[in-house]
Amino acid sequence: MTDLTKIIKRDGRTVAFKETKIIQAIKAAFEAAGEIEGEVKRRREAQRLTKIVINILHKGVNGEIPTVEQVQDVVEQVLMAGGHYEAAKAYILYREKHKTVRQMKELLGVEDNLGLSVNQLKVLDNRFLRHDEYGKAIETPSQLFRRVAKFISQQEKKDKRRVWEEKFYEVISRLEFVPGGTYFRGAGTKSQMLANCFVLPVKDKMEAIFDAVKWLALIQQAGGGSGFNFSDLRPKGDYVKSSGGFATGPVSFMKVFDAATGQVMQGGFRMGANMGILDIDHPDILEFITCKTEEGEISNFNISVGATDEFMRGVKQNKKFNLRNPRNGEVVQTMEARLLFNQIVSLAWRTGDPGMIFLDTINKKNPVLKTLGPLRATNPCGEQPLHPFDVCNLGSINLAKFVHPSRKASEWQVNWKRLEEVTRFAVRFLDNGVDASRYPIAQIAKMAKANRRIGLGVMGFSDMLYQLGIGYNTGQGVKMAERVMKRVNETAVAESIRLGKEKGVFSNIKGSEYEKRGIRRRNLAVTTIAPTGTISMVADCSSGIEHVFALSYVKNVIDDNGLNYVNPYFKQALETLDLKEMQKKDVYQRVASTGRCTDIEYLPDSIKKIFVTAYDISPEWHVRMQAGFQKYTENAVSKTINFLQTATMTDVEKAYLLAWELGCKGITIYRSGSREGQILENSKPKKLIVQSKVRIKPLKKKPPFAKPASRRGRASAGQVCPECGGMMEMVEGCATCRKCGFSKCSV
Repeated sequence: MTDLTKIIKRDGRTVAFKETKIIQAIKAAFEAAGEIEGEVKRRREAQRLTKIVINILHKGVNGEIPTVEQVQDVVEQVLMAGGHYEAAKAYILYREKHKTVRQMKELLGVEDNLGLSVNQLKVLDNRFLRHDEYGKAIETPSQLFRRVAKFISQQEKKDKRRVWEEKFYEVISRLEFVPGGTYFRGAGTKSQMLANCFVLPVKDKMEAIFDAVKWLALIQQAGGGSGFNFSDLRPKGDYVKSSGGFATGPVSFMKVFDAATGQVMQGGFRMGANMGILDIDHPDILEFITCKTEEGEISNFNISVGATDEFMRGVKQNKKFNLRNPRNGEVVQTMEARLLFNQIVSLAWRTGDPGMIFLDTINKKNPVLKTLGPLRATNPCGEQPLHPFDVCNLGSINLAKFVHPSRKASEWQVNWKRLEEVTRFAVRFLDNGVDASRYPIAQIAKMAKANRRIGLGVMGFSDMLYQLGIGYNTGQGVKMAERVMKRVNETAVAESIRLGKEKGVFSNIKGSEYEKRGIRRRNLAVTTIAPTGTISMVADCSSGIEHVFALSYVKNVIDDNGLNYVNPYFKQALETLDLKEMQKKDVYQRVASTGRCTDIEYLPDSIKKIFVTAYDISPEWHVRMQAGFQKYTENAVSKTINFLQTATMTDVEKAYLLAWELGCKGITIYRSGSREGQILENSKPKKLIVQSKVRIKPLKKKPPFAKPASRRGRASAGQVCPECGGMMEMVEGCATCRKCGFSKCSV
C-alpha cells in the first residue's frame, strides 16, 4: 500500500502528492454549488471528505502511484456518497471545463510548460513563438522567455552572463516584468531589432523630406513605429525660390508618408503606425486638424497638435494668437485662440483626432534642452517624446503580481521589496537592450547609444486596485498611482546611477542638467507608460494604467465562439458576500450582458465603488489618474480619456484644459461610437441633436473605387478587428481589440 507521497500528472510527470489540493477542490465545489453556509464549515467538511478519499486510494491503487484522473474519480464518488449531489455536479462541470481547456491547448499545438491559459498561449503563438515552414510552433513559452533572457544577458561580463540570464528569465517567466513585443520578435533572431519607438526629422528640403520617407520604410519594415513633427515645412501656397513654384504644405507631404506606410508591412505581419504633429502656430494648422475627416485619408497616422503654454493661456484668457511662417517667422494670420481650440475640440469629439501634445510641459523637464534642443515629436502613441533619430526600447512591470495577503487574511498589501527588486532587474535588462539591438539606420544607432533612453512602464494597475479594494475614480486611487510610480521611478533612477558607476554614463550627459547637478546616470530617461495591449494579454493582466472596459466578456482564442471571461477579482469579492445562490447567478448573468455591476441594486456600495469599469468613470478622473502617473514618469504617459457617446463638446474641452493644468504631457480622447455616427439622442424619443460649435468639414466617404485594398492591420476604433472579428476600442491612445489583443501600435 502506497503512502501517497506521489501522483502521476496527465503529461506523465510524477510529482509530490498534495492533500491540500483535494481539500481546495472540494471546498470550491461546495462554494460553486452554494452548499454548506460558512467558510469554516465548508473547510471542515472538505477536510473530512479528503481523508475518506485518501483511504479509498490507499486500498484501490494496490501499491501503485495514482494518476490525477484516478484521484478525481474518487472525489466524485465520495461527494455523491456523502449526499453532496449539487457539489458533485459542480465538480464534474469543473472537470469538463478543464478538459475543454486542455483540448484547446492541444488544438493550438503549443506545449504549455508554464501553466498558462489558452488565451495566453494563443497570443504567444500568434505573435512571438517561432514556427517551422508549415506554421507549427517549434518553441515553447519557456524557450521563448529563455531565448530573450539569454540574448540580453550576452551584454554582461562573460563570467556573469549565466547569472543574469537566470535572473532575467525568472522575472519574465513569472510575468512580473514583460519586455516589449519587439524583444520577443527580435532577440536571438535574424532581425535583432529590439527598439519600439523612433522619431525622424522632416526638414524643409525635398531631399530631406524623401530621406525621411526612406527611413520610415526601413523602420517599419523592421517592426518599429515612427513619429514626425511637420512644422518646419513651409505652408501651402508659400513661394519656393528654387523652383519658382509654390509649396503644397505639410498635409500634402503627410499623405506621401501615409502612402509609403501603407505599402510596408510592419514587422512582416502588421501595418505600421505613425504620429504626425504640427505646431499650433503653423499657418496650415486648420487644414491639419481636419485632415482625417475623410475616411481613408491619412489612415496610418495618429495626429496631435503641438500646443504651447502661450496658446493654452490664450484659450483661457480669450486672447488672440499668431500663426507664423516657419520659413521666416513672419506673422501670416491672427485669430482667436479660443476659436482654434474649439475647432480642435469639435474634431476630437467627432472622430477622436487630433490629440494634443503640450510642448512646453515636455521641455520643462528636458535635461538636454540646451545641448540637443527641444523635444518636438513623439512616437505613435505619444508616450515617448524623442529628439530626431532618438529611440526608446520598452518593457512593463506587471503590478498585479505584487499584491499579497497581509497578516490579516482579509487584507492585501503591496510587496514593495519585490517591486523594487524587479524594477532594478528591468532597468538593467532594458539598458542591455540598447547595446544588443540592431537599428535600421546609422543615425539612429548613434543617437540610441549616445542617449541610452529606456522606457520602463507598468501594467495591471486596475488589477492591483481591485485586489487592494481601492476605487479607480477616487482620491485614494490616484494616491496609489503616485505612490507606485514614485517607487518605480526612484528605484529605476537609482539603478541607472549605479549602472553609470559600473558601466559608464550616457555620452550626451556632457552639458546636460544632470552634469550640472553632479548626477552620473547611465540613461537619459528611464520611465514611460506605454501601450501594453499585446503583452498585457501575455501576462493576463489589465492594460497599462487603463481601467478595465468590462467585468465579463468573450475572448476569441480558438474560434469565433471564444471563451467567456469573468474578472477573477470580481468573482473573489462576490464569494465573500452573503448572497443567495439565485442572486449570484443573476449577478453573473447581468454582468455577462452589460459588463458592469454598478446598476445591480442588491450589491453593496463597497463592491460597486471598487469594481467600476472605464465608462463608469468620469473623464475628469481619467485625466487625474494620468496626471498622477505623469508626476513620477520621466518620459510621458499613453492613456485614452474615455467618454460616453452622450458626452458633449464642453466635456471634451474641460478634459483638454484639465490635462494641461495638471501637468500631463499630452492627451488622447475617444468618445464611444464617434467613428460610427456623430448623432446623439436626448431624452425625447426619436428627437436627434447634432452639436456644432464651429463650422467644420463633414465626414465623407471615399467612393468605392478609391478605397484602399483590405489589408491585415488597417483598423481603427469602432471598426472590426482584422484578425478575430471583434470590435476595436480606443485603449492607451491606440485602437485595440479587447478579444484577441490585436493592435497596430501596441508593444
